[in-house]
Amino acid sequence: MLEPVTKKYQDDSDLESFKFTFFCDLCAKPVKAVSYSFKPPFKPKLFISASERRARELLWLSDHGDAYERANKEVLIFFNLCPVCGRRVCDDCFADEQGICIECLKLKNEKEEKS
Repeated sequence: MLEPVTKKYQDDSDLESFKFTFFCDLCAKPVKAVSYSFKPPFKPKLFISASERRARELLWLSDHGDAYERANKEVLIFFNLCPVCGRRVCDDCFADEQGICIECLKLKNEKEEKS
């Protein structure tokens, strides 16, 4: 499974859909990925055997992993990668002209002022 795009993410998946939210590494602004429906090929039953329950769980886990990887790739366009610190940050936390995050820009400016 892929490492999450950002340091913090939230998994709000349930038995009917897969939902993931990723957060900016600086300000924690949330970016919700597309929600994916889970439609198992099984007919609903009142009682199921232990082996059928396990089969359903394995299918859900497999589809959940696929949905996570898709969501992880899709949110890349909403985050900028800072080449200095390696954080993934939202547009509000990225200094476009300098091409680095605002935290690294702040540290750079402080260092230049001391020189």
